[in-house]
Amino acid sequence: MNRIFDEGKPGRVIAFGAHPDDLEVGAGGLLARLANEGAEVTMTVISVPNRIQERLAEAEAGAKKLGARLVVLYPERPCRVEDIPMHELVGRFDTLVADFRPDLVITHSHHDLHWDHGLVNRATVSCLRRTPCDLLAFLSSPEMNAQTRGFGQCFADISGYIDTKIDAISCHSSQLAKLDVESSRDLARAMGRISGFAYAEAYEVLRVRI
Repeated sequence: MNRIFDEGKPGRVIAFGAHPDDLEVGAGGLLARLANEGAEVTMTVISVPNRIQERLAEAEAGAKKLGARLVVLYPERPCRVEDIPMHELVGRFDTLVADFRPDLVITHSHHDLHWDHGLVNRATVSCLRRTPCDLLAFLSSPEMNAQTRGFGQCFADISGYIDTKIDAISCHSSQLAKLDVESSRDLARAMGRISGFAYAEAYEVLRVRI
């Protein structure tokens, strides 16, 4: 991916993640790159299932590292994505997309092994039914990348942003025991070998306008 937007056009990006840390792990390198290139990047976290104040603070810190604005759809109470009615979730997404008018949307893949991540994908695709924009999907762990076919349709060069991505993931200190931060570096290096970059992120292309 050499250039996302037209020359001289910074562009607007919305990324949807089920929980705090999902976007940093799955798309942190590309989000940091786009923000650095002048794009207006909004990271949208759907739900915070527990330790809400702590995890909201971590999410703010992670977004700041990437140069993005953070939006949390349900900041007032702990909740799970699967407890939110789909029509309500799509309605919230509709409002955000209508207000922001993105050029690019990044979301979870429907191949993702986490059920709630798949729900976010479904809501994203539904809310974009009348919105002209590009759409990419990511997987949020190295293990899922290893088990899933269909990825590597698009590679984003994050060679200059791998340390920023790792720093953003590391902001989620309450989750570090589960995240295995260095595995994200290993995966980016492996994707880079495939695509000819030092470090890369792989995406599933759902919609690209040429």
